[in-house]
Amino acid sequence: MTEPSRTRAAVPLLHRPVTVHAWEDVVFAHWRHDPASLARLVPRGTRPDVVDGSAWAGLSAYVFRETRVPPFPPSGRLGTMTEITIEVLTIDDSGRRGVAYRTVDTANVPAIVAAHALLGVPYTFAYARARRRGDALAYRSVRHPARALHPVRWLRGRQSGPVQPGGAARPRQQVAVRVVAGDVVDTPLATELTTRQGIHARHLAQTLFWQRQHPPMTIRSARLERLEGDLPDAVGMPGLFDREPDSLVVVDGTTVRYAWGDVVR
Repeated sequence: MTEPSRTRAAVPLLHRPVTVHAWEDVVFAHWRHDPASLARLVPRGTRPDVVDGSAWAGLSAYVFRETRVPPFPPSGRLGTMTEITIEVLTIDDSGRRGVAYRTVDTANVPAIVAAHALLGVPYTFAYARARRRGDALAYRSVRHPARALHPVRWLRGRQSGPVQPGGAARPRQQVAVRVVAGDVVDTPLATELTTRQGIHARHLAQTLFWQRQHPPMTIRSARLERLEGDLPDAVGMPGLFDREPDSLVVVDGTTVRYAWGDVVR
């Protein structure tokens, strides 16, 4: 493992943190892609990061606990949330290696509102759940597009009663992943794919960089038991789950801080 990549997210924040989380039970799945196939999916001023000869698209799933917004204490509403993301690894002209999220699925409504209004990160309401038993980690997310776009209209439809037999089912998009964590791995590839300096996000016609800070992580190998769903199709990445990931690892936990970084473009 190269030391600079292992510690790239451990550098001091440039500004006061906007959120602090205990980041737990993190699953990272990544697939190799041709850079040109992902170029249209990343914000202006960034490009797909080429690692080990390939660009990379990924799924990450994790639990945030003890969430707080400094200088305030942990919030009951924001405190714990499950998030499942589809993402592309990015780099900008300043050499900052980050991720561009295609979606962040979560059931935490305050987080969704704050992310859209302040950060430019595409959070989407979904019934996201996590379960851990020993070394087995399972995540599932189900979202209803109608609720995400028109929550009041969706609620009225629910109140009108269940779908009758033979009627049209309400559309939904989902993903399910289950892995079993293994031994600690210490490879440059695993570190490059999981240790990113921040988030590249599009907000109000600008590309922003939000810095991410955490100590060097202990990364474990993982065995895939289940991966299915059509969520990638909904975010412009059809076929992502058609083959097993080229990299699959787990991080048991760390503390992550996010802070304002810069305007990229």
